[in-house]
Amino acid sequence: MTSANPSLRQRNRWLLAATLILLAGAALRLLWLHDVPPGLAQDEVLNADIVENIRQGQHAFFFREGYGHEPLYHYWSVPFQVLLGDNVLSIRLPAFTLGLFLIAAAMRWLRRDVGRLAALVGGGGLALSWWPILFSRVGLRPILEPLLLVGVAWFWQRRPWLAGICLGLALYSYTAARALPLLPLLFLVYLAVRRLSFRRGRPSPAAGAARWQPAVVILGVCLLLALPLFVTLQGDPTLDERARQLSGPLAALRAGDWQPIWETTRATLGVFAFTGDPRWTYALPDQPLFDPFTALFFFGGLGLALRRWRQPQYGWWLLWLALALLPSAVTPDAPSLVRLVGAMPLVYALPALFIQELISRSERQRTIKPAILPPLTTIGLALLLLLNGGRTWLNGFQQWPTAVETRQKYQSVVYEMAQQWHHEPAAALVVGDDWVDPIDVDSLRRNLGRDPQAHWVQGGRALVFPALAESSGGRALLYAPEYAPPAPDLLQMAAASPEPIYRSAGDPSFAVWELPAVPAAATAAAPVTFAGRLTFLGYQWLPGPPPRLITQWRVEQALPADIAIFAHILDQDGNLIAQHDGFDAFAPTLQAGDVVWQWHPLPLPPDAPPPATLALGLYTRGNLARLTHEGEPADQIRITLAEP
Repeated sequence: MTSANPSLRQRNRWLLAATLILLAGAALRLLWLHDVPPGLAQDEVLNADIVENIRQGQHAFFFREGYGHEPLYHYWSVPFQVLLGDNVLSIRLPAFTLGLFLIAAAMRWLRRDVGRLAALVGGGGLALSWWPILFSRVGLRPILEPLLLVGVAWFWQRRPWLAGICLGLALYSYTAARALPLLPLLFLVYLAVRRLSFRRGRPSPAAGAARWQPAVVILGVCLLLALPLFVTLQGDPTLDERARQLSGPLAALRAGDWQPIWETTRATLGVFAFTGDPRWTYALPDQPLFDPFTALFFFGGLGLALRRWRQPQYGWWLLWLALALLPSAVTPDAPSLVRLVGAMPLVYALPALFIQELISRSERQRTIKPAILPPLTTIGLALLLLLNGGRTWLNGFQQWPTAVETRQKYQSVVYEMAQQWHHEPAAALVVGDDWVDPIDVDSLRRNLGRDPQAHWVQGGRALVFPALAESSGGRALLYAPEYAPPAPDLLQMAAASPEPIYRSAGDPSFAVWELPAVPAAATAAAPVTFAGRLTFLGYQWLPGPPPRLITQWRVEQALPADIAIFAHILDQDGNLIAQHDGFDAFAPTLQAGDVVWQWHPLPLPPDAPPPATLALGLYTRGNLARLTHEGEPADQIRITLAEP
């Protein structure tokens, strides 16, 4: 009984340390989840759209949205949206849970295959390093791939059919996993090469014995499970647009140009200590995965694996690492952190392997006194983890989310508008941006956690006076980034103050303007309703220079998303001398009763004759079909302009 106590105490200490690592990993993934990254990326909003579509009955082996998406992560996200609603938490918590599972699974795997110390070091690296933390904080699908690959490693020898299922499911997790079916195939080649090397006089260690049957089972199960995906993509090649977008280096290689592949491969191989992802999307650009000190342990572990390549475990590791690096090595913008996610468990396992070996040798050779070694090891590992945790805190939580480039990629302006709107009294909301897309509307709604029924305008060239303003005390507020402010002519004509009532502190910043009750038309006209949808109310002609035009419209019913106004300036002879086409209120967000003011820039050529007539009308961009009314001509309104 006494002899068992040290083992039990050692196990309890390991469980305590592993629990603390998981708690630290959970904290770094969950705290400030709304603020880091500082807003929802468009890909996160798109993923939430796919989940919503699944809930409405749209199922697929491969989704077309976002240039092509594997489905498994989106199905995993469905219960989160059902339970939590369509908001930031339901978007990001699926990745958070998978990130925690990855830490726990990797520690369990490393404890079995390498040792307890390696499990704590590898788990600590996954828990405290920015790369795995970031992909556990954004609502994107790549984090599922490394978790499934740890499952492959765990089941490889004991339950190969389960390993095959994990490998097959990895193909449904993320595009970068498509090279992974080569893993069991290359392992069979590796076993053949290994056997030949032993025949040349090198004895085979008993511990290195391996069977080829598991690889065959894994390959067969993987291909069988992936068959529906392959058939789907083969049947409709237009689904996988993203793969074609990234095929540049391979296309150049097929044409005989090795330079692009050489550059991307060299950059990918240097990602551990010398190069970094050039984009702001996931980290500070050009920052390697490891600091120079930790990189030494990584390369030490890689050297150990290469030295032990004849042992099947390490031969398998090396094949896994090579195939996981491949998607970044053959695509543009290398190294790519997102395309390297399949290597994530190994990237932190290799330093753990080296540290485990250093401690084991010290114990065997007694280079350090046995009484000193345990506390020295504990202090050393704590310092190493603190070094990585401090780097994560400084670069990932402080510098990266506050950078302008990061804020732009994660639509921080939309997020901060949502935060400010939480503090506003009831009022109708108008939102401006330089360009509006349905994904922006969804982003604001999900950042708020509810639908504010916002009316959107773009480029500062339109104002909307919502019909809902009457039910909100006649009050409406315009929120717009300061890089896309409303046109001064619109504010002046509406008798609104050109100065905002609120200005945010961020960069880029946004401002809030108070919109008055709907003013009367500056130059009234007999109302003309086009196709029962949009009624022309009046206009304001500002002769300039340069001449400008403001037209005023009332929404009668839902508008086509691609509706546009044409404004033609004609001379005395009916010749076109200037024109503007556009409708800068975002039609899908408009409701019956809303009044829209549209600003039309109309620069005249220097030698143009005096404007004489204004021709106004509506059309849909998709088919260029004009909307009509009951007058003559039926497809436009003709207005005589006063002399300047």
